[in-house]
Amino acid sequence: MSSAFPPPPPALPDREARLHAFVDDQLSPEARAAVLDELDADPAMAARVAQWQAQRQGLRNLARDWPLDDTPADLTGIVMRAASAQRWRRLWPQALAAGLLLSLGLAGGYQWGRHDAAGSAWPALAAGRSASVPEFARQAGVAYAVYSTEKRHPVEVSAAEQAHLVQWLSKRLGRPLTVPVLTDRGYALLGGRLLPGDATQPGSPRAQFMYENAAGDRLTLYVAVFAPGAAPAAAEFRLLRQEGRTTLYWVDGDFGYALSAQPAVELQPLAQRVHEQLAG
Repeated sequence: MSSAFPPPPPALPDREARLHAFVDDQLSPEARAAVLDELDADPAMAARVAQWQAQRQGLRNLARDWPLDDTPADLTGIVMRAASAQRWRRLWPQALAAGLLLSLGLAGGYQWGRHDAAGSAWPALAAGRSASVPEFARQAGVAYAVYSTEKRHPVEVSAAEQAHLVQWLSKRLGRPLTVPVLTDRGYALLGGRLLPGDATQPGSPRAQFMYENAAGDRLTLYVAVFAPGAAPAAAEFRLLRQEGRTTLYWVDGDFGYALSAQPAVELQPLAQRVHEQLAG
């Protein structure tokens, strides 16, 4: 009697199976390093693997706000070095497409290590799997989308009343707040507003401070205060990509912070400046 099920597909050759495992992040650190060395010596295969990675991340990115893997920066470097070499000129279109997909972050998230107390430069992008996005980070992105487009009423209290704004929001959030100064980065404070917090935590208001540069681009800093022991576990700096906006967020003690802006705005240096001032 014949089986109703089709025969299983033939096993992949060892090398191809290993490369697919690399793309799916199923290799040990040692095996991953060995594959990167192998790809460094074979730019044609590196370009092909980069395309696999970009396709995988692009498909996963269709799931809205799904926590995604980090883009392998080492692989991106291999592809772009290969594409820039004249002897690999024929690889340029596919390498450029794959490299740009990777470098633009279709993976959906990346993280930085914590800024150390000595004030040294921030570490390079860290590898690893992104954690679940905390609710305050999603709320920050939504609040930015709602208020950053307002022409006449972008804030509730203007920067002209900054002392009152800080005193009022500090009282409502139950903690002393600090408004970072970003004029050295080209952004002036417009003011701020009080926002509702997590629906599961009654009486948990949030604060939003809005900044604007000379070109009219707006940036918001969202501040959440958590009850002791209730702060999200993730403390690294992470980037959340939503529809038409990006939010870089982090947790410091009982505080959650989130910077939101248009995707073209480079948030890392702004977050570093904010962190330096908030950390004292």
